[in-house]
Amino acid sequence: MTQILAFAIDPHRMSRPAVRRCRGVLAHCVILVTLLLGACGDETSGGGVGPYPVGQSADSITLNGVTHTFSVFVPAAAEPNNPVPLIVSLHGGGGSADDFEQSAQVQADAEAEGIAVIRVNGYATDNDLLTWNAGYCCGAAQRDNVDHVGAIGAIIDRVESRASIDASRVAAAGHSNGGMMAYRLGCQLSDRITHVAASAAYLVNEDLSTDPPTTLFACAPSPPVSVIHFHGLQDACAPFEGGEGAGVINDERPPVSDTIAQMRAANQCADASSDVVTGTGELERRTLAGCAADRVVQLNTVDSAGHVWFGSPQYASQPICEGSTTMLLSANQEIFSLLRDNPRQSTE
Repeated sequence: MTQILAFAIDPHRMSRPAVRRCRGVLAHCVILVTLLLGACGDETSGGGVGPYPVGQSADSITLNGVTHTFSVFVPAAAEPNNPVPLIVSLHGGGGSADDFEQSAQVQADAEAEGIAVIRVNGYATDNDLLTWNAGYCCGAAQRDNVDHVGAIGAIIDRVESRASIDASRVAAAGHSNGGMMAYRLGCQLSDRITHVAASAAYLVNEDLSTDPPTTLFACAPSPPVSVIHFHGLQDACAPFEGGEGAGVINDERPPVSDTIAQMRAANQCADASSDVVTGTGELERRTLAGCAADRVVQLNTVDSAGHVWFGSPQYASQPICEGSTTMLLSANQEIFSLLRDNPRQSTE
């Protein structure tokens, strides 16, 4: 049932500007980073000090008594004088960082592009499935109000202090519940997240079980964020038109059009009459026009696709979620291109 599930608190920002100013001179930052992390005590404990080596490293942080495990991949191209883009990879509910990498191959493909990758595991207790608290979903993470925004913010801060990262190219990319978490990060962590890539997901910042719906958190990213969304129109687990899905957690979901409307407003894009629609056959690409600060907001759909990561041949949940895989578009390559071609412009 991996990757089927379709979502806390503002991030801790202790002395983050001081850490950021160290980027590019890591050898001189070790003492400062150590002091900053030590000052946080249990709030951001775990891990070592010094630059991450080239390749993959395992690490963890503890925030509010919850330990969050993650791995960091640093490409050989990352040098003090050559900061590289970063992708925060977020698995679907019920999956894991390793499961998602096996199917989506985000890190494997990013290596060839010289892109760093953080692969984070969600939250679970006892026999719970790993999930993310992305708002009105999902599972134990939502139930226990886990501060995944704060945790991922602290993880990004640690990685940026120990590897040469281009802060203008930091994407949160996720599938299903992980895509929902990516949207929340774009809304609430936009000082560090510059791009959002969501697959088979929604922005779930409202509790639709109440009448009227209750707003759980606002989505007003400042500065604005670029967004690329992928959705199969035959997805029964995260229906494009919203409603109850076929997955393990089948709460009411909003239509994807509501998510895109919120992203249109958040990024101050022009109205729908100005959208540029391209694509052939089953593939449609809708790009919003006139967005603030040259941000990109784009929706990609494939008629026959199900609850899948575009470009991956694997689809374990097909018997439940219906539809098929699609090779008409590679989500990985689209994300890489967006990071390469659309860096956030400095406002300083």
